[in-house]
Amino acid sequence: MEKEKLLKIKNLTKIYDGKTETIALKNINLELDGGYVYSIYGQSGSGKTTLLNILGGLDKPTEGEVYIANEEISKLNDRELSIFRNKKIGFIFQFHYLLSEFNVLENIIMPSLIESDFKDLRVKKEKVKELAKILEIENILKKYPDHISGGQRQRVAICRALINDPEIVLADEPTGNLDSKNTEIVIDLFFKLNKIRGTTFIIVTHNENIANRCKKKIMLKDGEIIKIEENY
Repeated sequence: MEKEKLLKIKNLTKIYDGKTETIALKNINLELDGGYVYSIYGQSGSGKTTLLNILGGLDKPTEGEVYIANEEISKLNDRELSIFRNKKIGFIFQFHYLLSEFNVLENIIMPSLIESDFKDLRVKKEKVKELAKILEIENILKKYPDHISGGQRQRVAICRALINDPEIVLADEPTGNLDSKNTEIVIDLFFKLNKIRGTTFIIVTHNENIANRCKKKIMLKDGEIIKIEENY
């Protein structure tokens, strides 16, 4: 029996209405297995972020269907989508979006407290510590975002994305604000987490070196998939 795909996109089109119609994505079809690191590669304006936002339920397609873990997210209402995102999808952005009034541990644990009765808070904190050890940030859990480095903040954001054991982690230019050393550290962590935990990552990037390290390099141009390269 064929294994069910983690991600399926069927005939996806996204059109933005304005003074003139803008076709951001045109007839995208894609299927991906779970358990790998993938890249969506292309230059600015190619439709990378639009595609990622639709995969994450942050935007809705004009036409087409999006399935994640057998759930057609393109048909969920706002409440259902919010619950699905929190449980099944992790997000990592170019900017870390940490809340300065909370310490590192509190920032990481926050997504797990949504829809929670707080009874298992001790278990959640232990889970944070386990993840923090993998990401080598266990020594900064009591510090505040303004008192740690940019590379550390992004590792905190990665840890936060993983706290609910998502089916898939979507990363939008996650190293865009980092220097070359921290870029390598962050990307290495994605592969380390993928190996240790089996987490599926989809990385949007215009960095070809990053794209070439991934299982598949999905190349976008003018809103269309022009090529998919299998790298290993």
